[in-house]
Amino acid sequence: MADPVVTVRSGTLDDVPAFRALGEAVVPPTYGPIDAAYARRMLDEWWVPEVFETSLARNPHLVAEVDGEVVALANLGRLSQSYRDFPHVSGDREVMWKLYVHPDHHGRGIGSRLLADVEAMVEGDELWLEVVDGNDQAFAFYRARGFEEVERVTDHEWPADVWMMKRLR
Repeated sequence: MADPVVTVRSGTLDDVPAFRALGEAVVPPTYGPIDAAYARRMLDEWWVPEVFETSLARNPHLVAEVDGEVVALANLGRLSQSYRDFPHVSGDREVMWKLYVHPDHHGRGIGSRLLADVEAMVEGDELWLEVVDGNDQAFAFYRARGFEEVERVTDHEWPADVWMMKRLR
C-alpha cells in the first residue's frame, strides 16, 4: 500500500484550529520530557489563535496536508517582525520559527520537504532557527541538513534556546 499523497500549500486563518491541534500533538511529547512546565508555556503562549493570527498576517506559513488534514507546519519570518523580544540578537535574521510534523507522519520526508520550501523563500544568505536545549531529535535533523550551532541563550528559568544557522548561498 502506497503512502498517501502529501500536499503543501500556504497556511491561512482557516488553519488556526488545525495548528492548535498540531501543537497539542507535537509539543507535549517533544518538550514534556525536557521541561513539562515549558511545554505547557509553549502551548499557552505560542500555540494560541491570537499568535497565529498575528504571525499569519506578517509571515508566510506552509502547511502539509494528507487527505485534507494538516499534518505539518513551517513558517518563516524576520526577527524584527516577531511578537517576542530578543535583546541578545543584533541584526534582522530570517528565522524559521516553526517546523513541526505530527508524530504519526514522522519519517516520511515531510519535514525535509517543508524545510527545502522554506529555504527557497529566504531572501538573504542565511536561515536561522531556535532549538530548545535537550531536543536531540531536532538537533540531529537540522545538523544533518547543514545547520550549525551559533549561540546559546539561557535565562536560567527555562531550557536554553540554541540558535542554529545555515548558509544558503
